[in-house]
Amino acid sequence: MRIEFTCKDGSRTIAHWPSLALLHWLGRSYPMRPIENPEPVKVYVVSSPVPSDGNAMFLTLVYAEIERRWNKTPPFEMEPPNPKKKHGGQKYQARCLQILQWLHAEGDVTTLEISSES
Repeated sequence: MRIEFTCKDGSRTIAHWPSLALLHWLGRSYPMRPIENPEPVKVYVVSSPVPSDGNAMFLTLVYAEIERRWNKTPPFEMEPPNPKKKHGGQKYQARCLQILQWLHAEGDVTTLEISSES
């Protein structure tokens, strides 16, 4: 599966599964920590303040961010990832895809293209 989307701020994401696309959407919601006293020509690696897309708390954080922004949540129940299945399982990925489509309908994701090719 290939998912491409653009957010209202103009940022673009390309992902191979829906939960990873949501991870990128959620990651843009948190401000980056500034690097104190940066040195020129030095590479800095800054970790994400968001847990991975396979974490049990991930969809809870996605729903919390949606509720913080619009004071409402998507009209479906949360589906926890199955830690024994790849990428949380098909039900989990299907729910993440529904959330992406809901974000597109709400207008935060301005373009959303889903294709079966990788």
